[in-house]
Amino acid sequence: MSGRLFRTFLVFIGSWVLCVFLISPAVAQQSNDYHLFGTVTDTKGNPIPHAVVILKEKGGWKEIRIETDEHGKFERWFIHHGMYELRVEKKGYVTKKGILDLTPYADEPIDKELNIQLISEKEMEMAENIKKAQKAYEDAFKALTKGDCKKAVKKAKKVVEKVPEYFGGYFILGRCAMQSGHVEDAVKYYKKALEYKDDIPEAHFDLASLYALEKKWDEAKAEYELVLKYQPENIEAQYSLGAIYYNQKEWDKAIHLLEKVVEKKPAHVEAQRVLGYAYAQKGDFQKAADHFEQYLKLKPDAEDKEAAEEIIRIGKPKNS
Repeated sequence: MSGRLFRTFLVFIGSWVLCVFLISPAVAQQSNDYHLFGTVTDTKGNPIPHAVVILKEKGGWKEIRIETDEHGKFERWFIHHGMYELRVEKKGYVTKKGILDLTPYADEPIDKELNIQLISEKEMEMAENIKKAQKAYEDAFKALTKGDCKKAVKKAKKVVEKVPEYFGGYFILGRCAMQSGHVEDAVKYYKKALEYKDDIPEAHFDLASLYALEKKWDEAKAEYELVLKYQPENIEAQYSLGAIYYNQKEWDKAIHLLEKVVEKKPAHVEAQRVLGYAYAQKGDFQKAADHFEQYLKLKPDAEDKEAAEEIIRIGKPKNS
């Protein structure tokens, strides 16, 4: 190849390289493109892997399909602005449909987070079954509130028969068993209700009370603590838990809880009483006397009036 021809070839190659360099940015994200990302989860917040997020531009035919990873996360760059029909699919789950608006412009690429929750076909079937059993449950609950446990039990058993996974029927059976003094049955039904729905404070409270009756203090404490997890201001749960701590000679824990009770409800007779004894056990007779004075004001004919007056006398002698 002659020198002149070789130089011409180099100029041609250089021009081609320059051309490639100049046009390559055309594949970069435009200012009106979207960066779409998010997570697909079930109704309990668990990630759903290998779900498919599908975008179809309205009026168009082309689809964008994005699959979630093992953590339920998905991501796609370079999505052009526009209105999209959205579908999210996964075997065993109800397909979710909607409209995704990606029309707004910006001076730079736009981040768009999209978190999606899918309901399982099993949950949907259960929801439909609950609708069918709802009338029986409402009748059972109404009978329970009126104190007619015979009717409530009859209706609740129909609920359990139609929807074994629904907590409501078991809760009513537990409450009626408890009112009838059938402790073992009540515990069984409450546990079954909580197996299907663990955030029922009333069931936890009743279970705690049943365990306390049997002096199963650790089980009772655990249940009262769950009541307070869901209902932090539940005064009776605070009192009952404080009373258990007193019975276990954990004076400081008892005092901590019971002081909260009387702060919110000074007329809580039993809390004033147990506080008096708790402070007396710690040797703080002045504070014990304060609470026993409140106790006797609220209950002048208390069975332990003499003991309370004796502690008042020690804590607040008249000649002091």
